[in-house]
Amino acid sequence: MLEDYRIFHELTRTQHGQLMLAQHLKSGQKVVIKSLLQNFDQDQDTTDEQVQRFHRECDIHMYLRHESIVPALDTFVEDQKLYLVTAYQPYPTLKELLKRKNLFSPLEALNIIQQLCQALHYIHDQGVIHRDVHPENILVTEENKILLMDFGCARKVFAPNITQEKSLPGSFFIQGTLYYMSPEQLLGQTELDFRTDVFSAGVILYQLLTQQLPFEGEELKDVVQNLLAHEPHPVVTSNPYVPEALEQMVFQALKRDPDYRTPTARKLALEIEELLDDPELYYCEARWRLERSRSPDSAQEYTLFALQKDAYHLPSLRLLGDIFLQRKQWERARRCYERILEKSPQSAEAHFCLGQVEEISNNIEAAAQSYEKAWLNEPENKDYRYALAACLHKQGRLYQAMEHLAALMETYTDWFAPFALSARIYYQEDQQETALQHYLKARELENTDQKLLFDLAALQHELGHYYDAQNTYLELHKLEPDNDQVIHNLANVYYLLDELGESRRLLEKMLESHQRPRDAKWEISWRLLAFVYARLNLRDEAIEAYKYAILCCPDRLENYLFLASAYREQLQLEYAIHTLTYVSELLVGKSEALVFFLLARAYYEQGKETESQRALERCLTCFHTLSSTMEQQAKEDLKLLQDRERERLRHARVARFDKGRKPFYSKNDSMNILSFPTSQHRVV
Repeated sequence: MLEDYRIFHELTRTQHGQLMLAQHLKSGQKVVIKSLLQNFDQDQDTTDEQVQRFHRECDIHMYLRHESIVPALDTFVEDQKLYLVTAYQPYPTLKELLKRKNLFSPLEALNIIQQLCQALHYIHDQGVIHRDVHPENILVTEENKILLMDFGCARKVFAPNITQEKSLPGSFFIQGTLYYMSPEQLLGQTELDFRTDVFSAGVILYQLLTQQLPFEGEELKDVVQNLLAHEPHPVVTSNPYVPEALEQMVFQALKRDPDYRTPTARKLALEIEELLDDPELYYCEARWRLERSRSPDSAQEYTLFALQKDAYHLPSLRLLGDIFLQRKQWERARRCYERILEKSPQSAEAHFCLGQVEEISNNIEAAAQSYEKAWLNEPENKDYRYALAACLHKQGRLYQAMEHLAALMETYTDWFAPFALSARIYYQEDQQETALQHYLKARELENTDQKLLFDLAALQHELGHYYDAQNTYLELHKLEPDNDQVIHNLANVYYLLDELGESRRLLEKMLESHQRPRDAKWEISWRLLAFVYARLNLRDEAIEAYKYAILCCPDRLENYLFLASAYREQLQLEYAIHTLTYVSELLVGKSEALVFFLLARAYYEQGKETESQRALERCLTCFHTLSSTMEQQAKEDLKLLQDRERERLRHARVARFDKGRKPFYSKNDSMNILSFPTSQHRVV
């Protein structure tokens, strides 16, 4: 009775009935109470028919007990009104999941349909046809368990039909949901059997796999026309992850003629069980997990399931090898490809993949052999031949590499890759102009390949084609706006073109975006910025930039020399001498002579000629790092300083001699003392 329940609120309401959420007062269990609504606009016959149908639903639902069916708990009559009480299940319907565009993998779809078939087999064994199997009548739990509900259209096979027969489609009261009805149900046939529910299950399986309905139409006549005159689109056109056996199963369940359709739900469930032993299914599931769910771990797991079914299932071995390859598990990937070759020694694809593993593992000779086998087994495959040419290039077998590349360029005139690799080989052989022509041809064919554009820009830069290099770098900068190497090189080209403002802007923005970095890779950018500042007469800024370059790479000695030169230009001679003295105490290598030469100049500019002379003498002892020009200049400077030193010593001796002589003039003869040549006068 209603007084045994506390009504919370109405869940849904239709033209003929309502569902209410309630709670049993004694047990505390939440339930759903279903009842009919009286419609005063319809005739008595229709009302009586609905009452009879509801009585039948209550009888059938109360009779059924299965784990995949929402349990019916009670029925009662109050105020001449019938009520049906079922357990409340707070789960979304399959229709809601489909509306959320949840993508179902092949195994997930089969799991749902297998449970549905088990529930249908149970009710069919009880002599009941559901007749309204569709996603809104299927609940899905968090564990992907299903619960079938709503037996409002169900009837027993041998029970009399409540709805009166009509002669034309559309003039009878259709029991069921339009898009999921079997042809015989849609056409109003009264002698339906269990196969009508099998058809509905096939429609749901098709929808789960494709996100589409097999037979659609805005009106009943359109649906009938499509159902009777058209075949559904192949499943694989919408879902390439469906194995052929599964697609055949779907279309067998969707046969128009019941005699050719899968005969029972049990048969369909058994076919699914057999399919679950097919390694192809787990391979397709693995592909789905890898490509749609982006889950390599799950893909690897299902690939291993496939290999448990068939240890030499070649597609699964290939996919597992690719997964190991992506994860840099070279040995495991190699074993997969070697197993493929045990089964299929002429597999060009397996040889090619094995070559990739060998190349990544730096086994270049083994990689070249594998690529060659792949190409020989499939001579028309351009990728195999190109990989072989690239591997030969790495081995230094340039002539053989160029033979393959020439054949590729002749055959595939619209493919940029062989032109680009040929350009690299020509550059390696010091044929820069020929390399440039091949790079330009490659760019005509593919103007978005970033490595190609960078190599082309670098070659233009090297050949002094600065405007061309600038345009190529700008083109590349649009593709890679955050590529620091491109920004640095573009700034360098601006510097060479005397566009110092642009060069400064790019370098400052890049270095500030990295919080003024002090890593070794940034040393060259700080040095370039210092050059830009120096050209702009921003001496203090140049000094700071050189300091950052030194912080980035303290072992790069030329930066100390640049810094010392900047100090000299600012007449900060003490700092220059301190910097050069510090460098002179290090292992300066090929710059040793230059360090002492510059130190000599700084001492001279400071007026310390003795220290300058000693630095020049040390410079001339650096035989291995002393150029002929520097040696000549150092000798001239040293001779000048030595001459001046001798002159000072001579003047000093004369001055001491004059100090000891008696004067030949009187104390009052002031003019004579002015005419006597002093050492100071002689120096002047």
